Amino acid sequence: MTNFTETQLIQELKQNIIRRVYFLHGKETFLVQTYANRIMSKCFGGSEPDMLNLVKLSGNPDLSVLSEAVETLPVFADRRVVMLNDFDIEKSDKESMEAFLGIISKVPEETCLVIYLTGITCDTKKVKTKKLIDCLGNLKKDAAVLELEKMNEVKTADAIMKRAARMGCAISKENATHLARLCLRNYALIIQEIDKLCAYANYTGEITKKSIELLTARQLESGVFALAGEITSKRSKNAMLLLDELVEQGNAPVAIISALSGAFIDFYRVKLGTAAGKSSQQIVKDFNYAANRAWAVGKAGTTASRLTVSKLRECVQVLCDTDYKLKSSPIDDRVIIERAVARLLGLC
Repeated sequence: MTNFTETQLIQELKQNIIRRVYFLHGKETFLVQTYANRIMSKCFGGSEPDMLNLVKLSGNPDLSVLSEAVETLPVFADRRVVMLNDFDIEKSDKESMEAFLGIISKVPEETCLVIYLTGITCDTKKVKTKKLIDCLGNLKKDAAVLELEKMNEVKTADAIMKRAARMGCAISKENATHLARLCLRNYALIIQEIDKLCAYANYTGEITKKSIELLTARQLESGVFALAGEITSKRSKNAMLLLDELVEQGNAPVAIISALSGAFIDFYRVKLGTAAGKSSQQIVKDFNYAANRAWAVGKAGTTASRLTVSKLRECVQVLCDTDYKLKSSPIDDRVIIERAVARLLGLC
């Protein structure tokens, strides 16, 4: 189907144009959630949700329940809204997939079905997901598919400046860019940090670099985990850009490699545990993960499935060698770490 943009969605909502089906996904889950809520609000005239005409479902629900929710007429209102969060079509068997596509292809005019992904990722190249998108494409102007990727640095900085201004504060372009880098352009995190910084400035002053350095936490672990994901997905350009951001944050190369080693060790452990038939809970227990690290095992599962045990073993060895070079070689640390990422991309 033709590309549907964020700008187009905003314009349509301003003009009170509501499509029957929306499919929102992408890396910027904060915006996915925001626009899903905005569509829902617009369906109810911008007022509080009408609970009589709002149905919220998550995961892969019983399709008879979804069908009934979609086909039921609105009660004393013009429109009914069905919010379906984190439906994973790739987990559907052929019969369920066809039934699901049948439901969304016949959504009544009085219903708005919003399918949005905030807790799972979506690979538009996979067969079942492509069928979903093609099905929505056949609905033409009755449906829209919107992928919300992370904003680039310039756009993120502009968004920071606008939000700070709305809260009564000012921030320079330079400092907004610095904050974007510190938060790895994670807009959900950025919102929290801006709110905190504006409160610190009493909602009237300027957000300075000093206050940013004082109050904003550096996102090394989450940033490195994202880097590992880009490497194992063989997205070399994204991986190098993310590495640049981590270095520009002031993270030492040896710290980045240490955290990256931890991520790949998580992948390796999960791969071995899964091959042995162990559950995520059992893997956490067997490897004695702390309670606040258990999330890493869950996140590592999908990534680990893309690689063989032998490849993961080679990756860990590359990281071990890199750690040694960083601590003993006269070569520039930036060169060493970039070479390491390039080697990992080659192995994955």
